[in-house]
Amino acid sequence: MKERLRSHLKELTSLISVSGEEMEVIRYMKEKLEPLADEVKVMNNGNLIAIKKGNKEGHRVMLSAHSDEVGLVVKAIMPNGFILFEKSGGLPDKALPGRKIHLRCQDKRINGIIGIRAAHMETPATSGTVQTTKESYIDVGATSKEEVEAMGITVGTRGVMQSDFMEMENTDFISTRAVDNRINCAIMIELFEYIKDKKFAGELYGVISVQEEVTIAGVTGAAHYINPDYAITLDTVPAGDVPDINLLTELPISLGKGPGLSIVEGVNKLFKYAAIHPKLKDFIMDKAREEGINVQPLVMSEFGYSTDSTALVNAGDGIPVATLSTPRRYTHSPVEMMNLNDAVGALTVLKKVILENEHVDLSFIS
Repeated sequence: MKERLRSHLKELTSLISVSGEEMEVIRYMKEKLEPLADEVKVMNNGNLIAIKKGNKEGHRVMLSAHSDEVGLVVKAIMPNGFILFEKSGGLPDKALPGRKIHLRCQDKRINGIIGIRAAHMETPATSGTVQTTKESYIDVGATSKEEVEAMGITVGTRGVMQSDFMEMENTDFISTRAVDNRINCAIMIELFEYIKDKKFAGELYGVISVQEEVTIAGVTGAAHYINPDYAITLDTVPAGDVPDINLLTELPISLGKGPGLSIVEGVNKLFKYAAIHPKLKDFIMDKAREEGINVQPLVMSEFGYSTDSTALVNAGDGIPVATLSTPRRYTHSPVEMMNLNDAVGALTVLKKVILENEHVDLSFIS
């Protein structure tokens, strides 16, 4: 299981899938899921829905994992061939200067770099400050706007920071860009592989959603179409087990200690908020204990953490939700790091939940 997750993750993180242009990942997921599901469809907005029906009546459960990643969008091309851009999603300014990037022009990759002010030209005003997006530009080695356009680069071209798939000395630890959320796309494939010949109650709808990093609203159309009895969002979550974060008081979640389970999540100032359904929480925790999987419960709304769940909870007639997450360090940077054992734990819990779908109690009060 672990090695298949590793293989899928390596392939998925080689793809460019910035919000609004998630075609590469959606195409990959469609190819992998079609042999495993009863039906796979891609909605006009890009959401992929894989359907697997059980052998008897039961709950209609929706699993959601987003396909998009943070990145860059070309804003303008200067006459001298330099390129101005904006960020797509929560890409930190401090991660930008001096980075190699890939621009996606249809199925072609154009190499570039984000320029950084020469060290010899630093002044007291610029030294020690963070170079913002508005102060940044992309250099593709061109000398004119016409030369850039001849490469296929236009306003709206998406780009990502180059980052190789790197295994640490302990190969359970992997660092690459887009761990958020390609690891859960990999989990979705493995879950459908496992369930394809199993008997279970109800219907399983696996959704690979779009535009989570920019609006979190992309999944809503799929939710209205499916109208599930309950939904589990599969995402990643920041880990606090690093020197610059207080693990106890700020972010009590670590790599290698199992998947996270959001009790409360959201961004209070944006009125995005989701609380796990109480009975769903109990059921997931019970299944995790039965399988010997440690789950890390998490409350995170003041600092701001939001997944597809904050859209799903208000979709349809109001959907009971839970968010099961894989911890990862260095959010939205090109060196996100995870422990594969946490993903294995999440997948193990999901298998148990789906096989015992008929026993999920969704009543809010007894």
